[in-house]
Amino acid sequence: MIILNVLHGVPGGLDRSTLGHPGKFTYCVAEDEDGSPWTPLSIERGVPARESAVTVLAALGPHQVLNEWTRDPREILDTYIGAIRGNMLTYSIWAGNYAMVIGRQNRDVFAAAGWSKKDIREYVHERAWVKRGDWASVGKAAVVGKDPDRVHTALRTPDDLLVVSAGGPAGGFGAIIPPWLGAKSLAVTMRIEEKP
Repeated sequence: MIILNVLHGVPGGLDRSTLGHPGKFTYCVAEDEDGSPWTPLSIERGVPARESAVTVLAALGPHQVLNEWTRDPREILDTYIGAIRGNMLTYSIWAGNYAMVIGRQNRDVFAAAGWSKKDIREYVHERAWVKRGDWASVGKAAVVGKDPDRVHTALRTPDDLLVVSAGGPAGGFGAIIPPWLGAKSLAVTMRIEEKP
């Protein structure tokens, strides 16, 4: 309502997107800090403990994933990586901040195996990539070009992956939240200051 009435962001005018996105109105993920075996994202990104913070990322809609048939952290991460690779093939190959939202059931698997966020980031960084020639498999052969073996990684470094603990306690659910356009939409974290 604010975008439409205050900013006059009406389709065909200020809003020139081809398809709509719920993130234009609201799109928030609250981190489950108490139910997580890991350091909260805000502290990892420089906000002191016990301070409230928000991380903002220009992102696509979440790609929900499900894997509750294994107790192997690698196999669970391979499911998340499948969603990342799918995004790279069908939307954008440019590296940037991806957010990985991990629900409690999958977090329990990682915790039992002793996996840290660093372990998760490194595993995903090593495996979340596509070759330019892979585009042909999704109907984009015309843009493969002369270097079909050129590798594009989803993340510039392991630290580009934002690992977030969130979601309810049941089911092996999670989500990948892709960046809107690679490194042109990097995440920003800021401390929330309370007014007196």
